[in-house]
Amino acid sequence: MSNPDVSIIITNYNYSKYISRCIRSCLSQKHVNHEVIVVDDKSTDNSLETLKPFKNDIKLIVNKENLGVAGASNKGFKAAKGQFVIRVDADDFVSSDMCYFMKEYLEANHDAFCVSCDYLLVDNHENTLERKYAEKDNISCGIMYRNDLLIQFGAYDTSMRHREEENLRKRLGDFYKIHHLKIPFYRYRMHNTNKTKEPEYKDWEI
Repeated sequence: MSNPDVSIIITNYNYSKYISRCIRSCLSQKHVNHEVIVVDDKSTDNSLETLKPFKNDIKLIVNKENLGVAGASNKGFKAAKGQFVIRVDADDFVSSDMCYFMKEYLEANHDAFCVSCDYLLVDNHENTLERKYAEKDNISCGIMYRNDLLIQFGAYDTSMRHREEENLRKRLGDFYKIHHLKIPFYRYRMHNTNKTKEPEYKDWEI
């Protein structure tokens, strides 16, 4: 799509098991012009083979070296054509009306630099474990930004291999209020290879 309103950035490293589900949910967004950009961060599993059926539906960026989430995400932001961008982890998935409502919110609230949404913790069978409120328990995904301002602000600090979103929020907080939609559009999958876990699930195996 030449002129999307929203660019969805999926960062992937060795999530061939989950990425098809993630892409399908992103492609299924309703009532919004959007593009899906997948940044593969030099996966060593069969992720690239798994991505082949989607070659006509996504924009694929394959890193020659592993840059980490921050570096991979920034490449996606720079490649995005949408006015708004939102990042989704390759092992998660989203509801089909997420982008529409978040875009509408930002268009109606010109003072908002970004907006997050609530999310559901789900297991590998996509059963809901718990609802989470992003204003209290924030995660690094499911946040829609105005891309031009995000890039001007420097996006993620690529020197950070973890907690890149926490760092960005801290920097943003000095200048902008982070807005929230209290609707659980995002599905955060809990499994034993999550980089971050809720304490009560940290030893949880599927």
